[in-house]
Amino acid sequence: MQTNDPAVFAAGDVAEGIEFSTGKRLVNAIQPNAADQARIAGLNMVGKTPTSQGAMAINVLDTLGLISSSFGAWEGVEGGQSVELVDEAQFRYLSLQFKDDLLIGATSIGLTEHVGVLRGLIQTRTRLGEWKDRLLRDPTRIKEAYLACASAQSRVV
Repeated sequence: MQTNDPAVFAAGDVAEGIEFSTGKRLVNAIQPNAADQARIAGLNMVGKTPTSQGAMAINVLDTLGLISSSFGAWEGVEGGQSVELVDEAQFRYLSLQFKDDLLIGATSIGLTEHVGVLRGLIQTRTRLGEWKDRLLRDPTRIKEAYLACASAQSRVV
């Protein structure tokens, strides 16, 4: 990305950017964000002025085969709603954080099938409408929510 020196461009560990959920400036040195910053830096170098939604907080960790992941505002926000699914016997956990009808954060442990769906719903700021209440009752329906809401949103745009 272009720096305060018009001849210098940066990405990754040395680039400060806007954090997706809060709008605050920070260094978010993880590979997906570095790749997006590199794309923007490259476009800046050839005179383009792309926009970025900011870097989303993402963590994925493999601990002895147990995969955990967190995306976005995984701790929730004041006035938001949340739902947790706990399955101690199967070492599974899912937490979804909502603000209005948006999924703004998620934490998943042992449930890896739909981490891309979680990230996609958060990053695209897909409006969930009636699906938010369905997810509050049954958070395992996240893929169904994604298919219904992303499809509906793409028809509107």
